[in-house]
Amino acid sequence: MAESNRPRFSKLAEELIGEFRGLETIEPRRQVKRATKTSADVIEAIVNKYHLGDKASPEQAIRERWPELVTPTLAAYSHVVEITKSGWLMVMVSNAVAKQELSNNRRLFLKKIQAVPGCSHIRGLNFRAG
Repeated sequence: MAESNRPRFSKLAEELIGEFRGLETIEPRRQVKRATKTSADVIEAIVNKYHLGDKASPEQAIRERWPELVTPTLAAYSHVVEITKSGWLMVMVSNAVAKQELSNNRRLFLKKIQAVPGCSHIRGLNFRAG
């Protein structure tokens, strides 16, 4: 039989069969076998995850337009960190006054950010002092 068509037994069953036949167990007991991926699939996943290549990530698009989305003065005291999986834009702010000003105008800034191509999924802004 071909390797892919071979019936799969549990680890315990394989060990019992191996002991019955007098064979040593080569694989570690807790090892989990997974399907082998091609290198092309792995590279494509890495390119998509880290936004490598020609496609600009939504974070990068916001970073480039940050001074026009918020005022240039506020942009000098803040920078975009990331977009979380739940759709929140994380912004680091170095000045308490700038953080308060950004927080007061978050609805206005959120509408501008959602207008940026690829950023319509952003649900809100989260400001962190740092």
